[in-house]
This record gives sequence, C-alpha cells and structure tokens, in this order.
Amino acid sequence: MRQETGSAFNRISNRLLQTVPIDFLVVFRIAFGVVMCWWAISGVRNGIPYNNYTLPAYHFTYYGFDWVKPIDLSVAIGGVAVDGMSLLYIAFAGLAICIAMGLWYRLVSTLFAVGMVYWFLIDKAYYLNHYYLCTLLSLMMPFFPAGRAFSVDAWRNPSQRSDTSPAWCLWLLRFQIGVPYFFGGIAKLNTDWLRGQPMRTTLSYMTDHPWISRFPLDQEYLVQLVCWGGLLFDLSIVPLLLFRKTRLFGFFLTCAFHICNHNLWNIGIFPWLMIAATTVYFDPGWPRQILHRLGWGNRPEVTATPSMAKFPLPQRLIVSGVLLWIGVQTLVPLRVFVLPGNPSWSEYSHHFSWHMLLRAKVSGVRVYATAPDSGRSGIIDLRPYLTQRQLAVVGRDPRMIHQLCLFIADDLANNGHPNVELRALALVSLNGRKPQPIIDPAVDLTKQPRDLQYPDWIVDLHEPYRHLAWKIPLEQWESQLDLELPPQMMALRIPQRPVVRSETDSSQRSDEIRVSGQLGAVAGN
Repeated sequence: MRQETGSAFNRISNRLLQTVPIDFLVVFRIAFGVVMCWWAISGVRNGIPYNNYTLPAYHFTYYGFDWVKPIDLSVAIGGVAVDGMSLLYIAFAGLAICIAMGLWYRLVSTLFAVGMVYWFLIDKAYYLNHYYLCTLLSLMMPFFPAGRAFSVDAWRNPSQRSDTSPAWCLWLLRFQIGVPYFFGGIAKLNTDWLRGQPMRTTLSYMTDHPWISRFPLDQEYLVQLVCWGGLLFDLSIVPLLLFRKTRLFGFFLTCAFHICNHNLWNIGIFPWLMIAATTVYFDPGWPRQILHRLGWGNRPEVTATPSMAKFPLPQRLIVSGVLLWIGVQTLVPLRVFVLPGNPSWSEYSHHFSWHMLLRAKVSGVRVYATAPDSGRSGIIDLRPYLTQRQLAVVGRDPRMIHQLCLFIADDLANNGHPNVELRALALVSLNGRKPQPIIDPAVDLTKQPRDLQYPDWIVDLHEPYRHLAWKIPLEQWESQLDLELPPQMMALRIPQRPVVRSETDSSQRSDEIRVSGQLGAVAGN
C-alpha cells in the first residue's frame, strides 16, 4: 500500500524523487555538448573572443561585478599569438566535447559552468536571451547524473552505471526549456506587438531577404499573422508538448518555428539547441523505446519507488533547491510588472525577462563634456572607448550611457582633467515612433550614482504609437525635432550637424579638456 505522505511538500518530494529512465538526460547531454562545442568553435573562427572581449578598451559590467575582467593573456601557439579570451573559447570547445562524451562529467560540467558564468558577466552589451539560457543550463548540468549511461565514465566505471535518473531532473529541464516560450508569450501581450510593431517595420527592411521577398509581407494581414501566430505559439507550445496526444504535433510546430527563425534572424545556435532540448517533453525512455520497436534492445523498465512520509536531509535539500530554482526563474521575469518604467524603452528590467523581438530601436548619442572652471565644452569622441558592436547597443540603453560617462570621466581625470561634467544627447525611436530624448540632456551624468534604483534622469516615453514608422534618416533628426537643450549643448550645436556621423571640428575643441569629434549609435532590436 502507498503510505500517506501528508504535507504538500512531501507529495511534491515523492513525485520529484521517483525514478525515470535516464535516456532523455543522455540525449540532452550529448546535444548540449555538441551545440556548445559548435558555438565555441564558430566564435573562434569568426574572431569573436578577440574582437568582442580582448580588443575593447571598456566593458559594460553588471552592477556589482566590475571586478570581472577579460583574460589578459597572450601565448604563442605554433608561432601564432593567441589571446586569453580565444583560449577560453578553445577550452569551452574541449569541455563541451567531454560533456557530450560523458568523460569526467562532473568535473568537466562544473568547469564549463564556471567558465560560462564568468564569460556571461564580462559585458552586458552582448546579452542575448539564448546566451542567458545557455548559462542557466550550464549551471544545472553538474547537478544532473547525466554521465551514468552511454558515457566514457560509465564504461570505465561500471559500478556507477545506471539506467535511471531522479524525476526532478526531467521536470526541472522541462520547466527551464518552457520558461522562454511561456514568458516570451506573456511579454508579447503588449499594445505595440498586438498592433503590429516592431514586426511591421522589421519586415519592411528585409525585402531583399530570400524568404521574405517571396511573400507579400507588406500586406497587413500577413504582418498580423506573424504577430498573432508568434504569440499563440509561445503561449500554447508547452501545453501541447506536455500532453501525450498533442506532443508530436507540438514537436513538429517547434521544429518548423525554429527552422523559420534560423532562416529569418541571425540567432546562431539557439534554434538547434531548442529543437534538441524540446525532446525532454517526450517520455523519458523514448530513445530505447524507438530502438525496441526497431528490434534492437529491450524497452526501458523502471521499478516504482515507494512513497515516503519522511525524507533524509540530502533529499530534502534537493527538493528545496529545485523549488527555489523554479521560484527564482518564475519571479525574475515577472518583475517587469512591478518595477517602474517600460522595459522596452528604459531597458531597466529587460534583461532576464525573456523579451524577444519586442523592440526595434534606432538611436543616436552624443556626449558633451564641459570644464566647470571655464564653462567651455567639447564633444567626446566615443570611438577610442567602444567598438562598433558596443556602440550599436549603448545608444539604446540609458544606464549603459551613464556607465560609459562615468568611465570617460575617470579617464579624463587620469589625464589631468578632473571634475569634468558630461551630458548626453541621446535620441531614440522605439518601434517606429518619432524620436525623443531618453536621457534628460541637462543632467550631468558624472554626478549621478550608479546603483540598482530606477534613475530619475531617464525621460519617460511620451511619443505615441505610429502605424507607419518614422522614416526620416537618422542624420536629419536634430533638424526635424523641437529639442530643449541646455546651454552647454546649444553653444556647440550646428543646425546640420548629424547626431551619428563621425566628425571632428577643431574650432569647437575645448583646450581645457582636449576632446574632439563624436560618434553615434545605430539601430538595434
């Protein structure tokens, strides 16, 4: 007879501590290792470690993690100098292959997780939702007994071999893979998305795409089909995958969805990772079930674990840890509903909330420096500080602009120009709206503290929604907008000077500060 388990915690514990076939975990381990190895090798081939991490003079660290820096190292391999970050990517590739093979699994997966967290924290300018997901999955991998079957470890040490896995591994993976779908759908329940932006504008710029050019995506009904189809897919796919009768249909939709994404957007490994990961929604023993139907091997058999009324401390800690992880991953995306600001505009709570394709921003930024003693001003040239990739991101995020200004102020102080005031003219067009300042141009950003509070110098979004996007070129914005600028900016304002074009005007140079030129940021989604 089954014992009465009493509390809800005990009932949940009994469900999570049951044993299930380990096949699903083996497939996920191999797929994760192969995909992450592919990502690391592609990064090295494309020069990403050097160009994104070694080359930049400045990195936008997360609050509290300013101490995280790129590896400052260079070694010669075969007569070729290799930087430290490229070595890290090479190590990622080797560790990922070991994960796929199940070689020294616990040690290797732990090292991979530590490396991924370190890499993720270096620069938030490169944040992508699928990088965040890969980091979370990496953190989960060392806790899974994924090396106990179909692995080098199991072959070398048969005593550690097992055909079963705790059910909490299955349900935790299903939960984590479902989170981007569900919260991505919740995020699409906003007026911009439901009225067709930014998808209408985004598709209008892709008319030369080999897929899009075949379809009349300038037609409104197709724009609405894409918007509502994406919303319904995100909200329905997890229930479809959870129910046995709709599971195959849901998996077919998932494959079609991600293959389309692969051909439409430049999102790297994400489609293939999600297709492989979605197999965790099948019965946990599905690989051996398929082989058995083909006449190879036996069906997986799992002896039911008897229910328990009391659990040893290690098991209670496991269940508590699983529930804590689920709670955090649920609450973090929901914070957008209680924190101030529109996350698509202010970016305040955009990270870690699974907001995907919700914002198309065109932005331009110019930083003005003023010497407090003389009152003379100049325009900071941002190019020595940032790469083009960073510039494409910084202009859309007011707190990153503030972070950059603090760094520039320190750099100027180290070069003999202390107490310089820095103000930003940051113009942003969100989802086709008419551009407006995102930062109060009168505020000296060097005097504003960098903390976790919502900054009061962020200008609220007040431009109304536009069915047809603002089409005036970025370099003409200033002449088309009625801007109220402080004296420090008005003194340097030239009617036809663009926000984004690189230029140097020696007649406007401040002799006290010795800065020149300027550069603006560009579009981003």
